[in-house]
Amino acid sequence: MNALHNEDAERTALGCALSDEQSLYRLLPLLEAQDFSFDSHRRIYSVVVELAEAGRPVDELTVTNALIAKGQLESIGGVAYVATLSSKVDAGLARVTNIEHYAELILEKARRRQARAAGQCLVGAADDISVSTAECLERIQQALLEIEATSGQKTARHVQDIMPEVLRELETQAANQGLVGMPTGIPSLDRATGGIRKGELWTIGALPGRGKTGLAVQVTLANGTARVPTLDFSLEMQDLEIGKRFLAAKSSVPAMQIRNPRMISQDRWLGLAETAAEIAAYPIYVDARPSLKIQELLATARLFVRRHQVQLIVVDYLRLVNAPGRDLRDRVGNVANALRQLAKSERIGVVLLSQLRRPDGGINTKPSMLDLKESGDIEAHSHVVLLPYLPVGEDGRPIPDEQFLIIGKNRNGGLGSLPVYFDERRLQFLDRAEPPRNMPTHSVDYSSGIHQREQD
Repeated sequence: MNALHNEDAERTALGCALSDEQSLYRLLPLLEAQDFSFDSHRRIYSVVVELAEAGRPVDELTVTNALIAKGQLESIGGVAYVATLSSKVDAGLARVTNIEHYAELILEKARRRQARAAGQCLVGAADDISVSTAECLERIQQALLEIEATSGQKTARHVQDIMPEVLRELETQAANQGLVGMPTGIPSLDRATGGIRKGELWTIGALPGRGKTGLAVQVTLANGTARVPTLDFSLEMQDLEIGKRFLAAKSSVPAMQIRNPRMISQDRWLGLAETAAEIAAYPIYVDARPSLKIQELLATARLFVRRHQVQLIVVDYLRLVNAPGRDLRDRVGNVANALRQLAKSERIGVVLLSQLRRPDGGINTKPSMLDLKESGDIEAHSHVVLLPYLPVGEDGRPIPDEQFLIIGKNRNGGLGSLPVYFDERRLQFLDRAEPPRNMPTHSVDYSSGIHQREQD
């Protein structure tokens, strides 16, 4: 058996397409001409696609005539070769009902050829003195990403396959008090959203110093506590600083004392060490490189998904990730789109942090979706957008009774403002037990923590 070609599968798939109209239209979404390894098969399939897209019948006669018109019939083996493609189907050795399986065999060989070509490209680049090592690595990473992207082609699913999964999700949500995805560390947010589902991209947008990193750390720690393997790309903070935030959240020692350990009393150190040992057992990984190309981030993420079964990725923050693009808007949009595709293809959750633009009305202006900095693509690619609102008084001190976590986008639920407060001792967001004064309680349901809206 050849490692790079499967001639029988290619001939059989083409034979099914020529013999059965239903098989033809099941095959078209799965394969492209370049997936076939033999030039003759690529030419035949290209003609099949052209006829089908033009709404014309596809059979041995129409394909033969089209090849004659293109002057390609003799190059593919003539009329006799086209006639032999359906031989296995006619003899009962192959079945048109198995067309998806034949397509999978063809795609498997196509991916292997792509991998071989990528390897040859790397060897050539590595031997070229004019190509830097960093560029060599970037080329192979890009080639592998392209292979992964093309391998995800799937046909539509029948609702018979979908509905059992819907029921399982509802049962899970009911059993977990509304949580169907991964936790956020804020109970009211979990109830409002159902948690971070696999395949979703969440975005946290805030001004500098307004809690976005704190919320990201809280999400990371909540999932580590729940034994959900999590990878945190901390481009803004050092890994030791992240560790200190973990300690502030989990121990009885306040963040201010952890920042200034001379203030920690002697009797607190043993408890601090025990908490550190507890956190050390969590399946949390921190990548604190100060800058990353998007290809490097995606490659690392996929490596940890496969090696450590990581289910959640946190990226702090968007603008520090380098990506191709003509300007900042394009680069930011490309990062958001790449992370959305990562979440979907790997079936993981991704949480992305983004800065907001400076509001015209001052720092106490409530943030909105329009404030997402640099690119509207962030909103388009996100399943959920969270906007922490932490106003301060004239003396610069926080106003706890007016702090909210605004849900600006939520594909699986309602929008609105959750009453929270930011605990500066633990650097964590906590639910407020009672609604703040002077709030229109008719617009916010504090029992569920979210104002429901009609969905489009």
